[in-house]
Amino acid sequence: MSYILTLISGILTGLAMPGNLFSFLIWVSLIFFLRNMAYSKTHYERLFHTLIYSSSMLVTTLWWLLPTLSKNIPQVLKSYPPIIGFFGFVGMIILLMIPYLLIWILSELYHRKDRKYNYFSLVLFYSFAYTCTEVLREFGDLAFMGGNLGYALFDHLGLLQLSSFVGSTGLTFLIVFVNSIIAFDKSRDKTFKIFIIFSSIYILNFAIIRYLPPINNTNDSIKIGVVQTNIPQEIKYSSNTQQNYYDFSSKTQSFINKDIDLLVFPESTFLEDVSNSEINNLIKVDIQNLYTPVIIGHPRIDKDKVYNSAWLYNEYGEIISVYDKVKLTPFAEFLPYESIFGNFDAFKLLRYYTPGESYNHFSINDMNVGVQICFETYFPEVSINQAKNGSEFFIAITNDGWFKNKTGLIQHFTQGVFRAVETRRDFIQVSNTGITGSIDRFGRITNMFEPKQEKTGILFVNLNDNLSFYSKASDIIKILFFLGALLLAII
Repeated sequence: MSYILTLISGILTGLAMPGNLFSFLIWVSLIFFLRNMAYSKTHYERLFHTLIYSSSMLVTTLWWLLPTLSKNIPQVLKSYPPIIGFFGFVGMIILLMIPYLLIWILSELYHRKDRKYNYFSLVLFYSFAYTCTEVLREFGDLAFMGGNLGYALFDHLGLLQLSSFVGSTGLTFLIVFVNSIIAFDKSRDKTFKIFIIFSSIYILNFAIIRYLPPINNTNDSIKIGVVQTNIPQEIKYSSNTQQNYYDFSSKTQSFINKDIDLLVFPESTFLEDVSNSEINNLIKVDIQNLYTPVIIGHPRIDKDKVYNSAWLYNEYGEIISVYDKVKLTPFAEFLPYESIFGNFDAFKLLRYYTPGESYNHFSINDMNVGVQICFETYFPEVSINQAKNGSEFFIAITNDGWFKNKTGLIQHFTQGVFRAVETRRDFIQVSNTGITGSIDRFGRITNMFEPKQEKTGILFVNLNDNLSFYSKASDIIKILFFLGALLLAII
């Protein structure tokens, strides 16, 4: 029965994630799992609870990747059979489960036979141990941040402001802390305490919201023209460069005589490097007619290396800067740890890329913008490094046409909510099939296009060059989480 309760914990946690069910579930979803970890008698019991919880939570959170890998991608890329996608999803879940073994390892240190502990020790230990697991997931070539507990609070606007001090991992600590208080409480007035806890959480949330400044979309704001092309993948990947150019040209012309400071197209506007082709000469003429800087996403080829890149054209149609994606997606865009996974290149999509070398920004008419590509938005380090390097707001370009289900689109878009608050930078995402939209530095979604629609529009951002506390101290905060978990485990 205890294993079934742990399974329920994992499922409820996944259902609390953006785009699934109800975020408030996150405040109680871990209770069964935490109790079973604390009161299990053997090493193997705690190991099984860890594996059951992590696998069920990850599958419930990232279920939308299964049809993407086993159906949507094979329909477009005929060389990618559905069975490869199925095993790719299973393998991804297994690899993502590995960091959660840290909870088990630390719990074995904590629950040693001669150990004496009390209620508050249990609460603090599991809060630190779980948070360390999420910090660990940020590192290495297999890093992927989907499923972090803190992401369930994307719509808790008041509590979200804590991210500027402690990041989304700090929100995870708060969530586990609340779950632990309930899980380990054996007092008679437990029901009353739970009422006080939830009342305090939501009073604090609404109190902070009350004092947030109004949304600042004025004539003094930077005006960003954006294009949600809504080209289905089966059309995009069967079209030629000339067809892609026609679509680019028509969308560019639609912005002529509109008051914008920058025009942005999504990732994979072109599927090939057009920077030295005849197409680039046509692009140059279109941009000259617009007389506005433009950002376009397409690969960059340098000798035998291929980069997933964003290109900045000035108002004269000249390429003045390029950003090469640094955080590539494992297996899909590069092969991690070749000595171990050397035979796993069947999972790649079109090609493997070389990672970029720096988190550079684009300087456009006295403003600095940090550009991110696709799943880079899942990694706080990208936004933090770009902010430290002078970026005053962020633009993410992505091609989410692979995801037919809205859950995946929502989970991707809401990453911008956390990156905006963590760094106090306005954030825009421009996606092929959606979701395209804007988020201000307080995590408020100020505009959002409906997915699966062709749409152009103007989004507003405001510049900020001040570094948040979390941008300055994120590494120290992560170290403190590890030290706290280790000290509570061994002392």
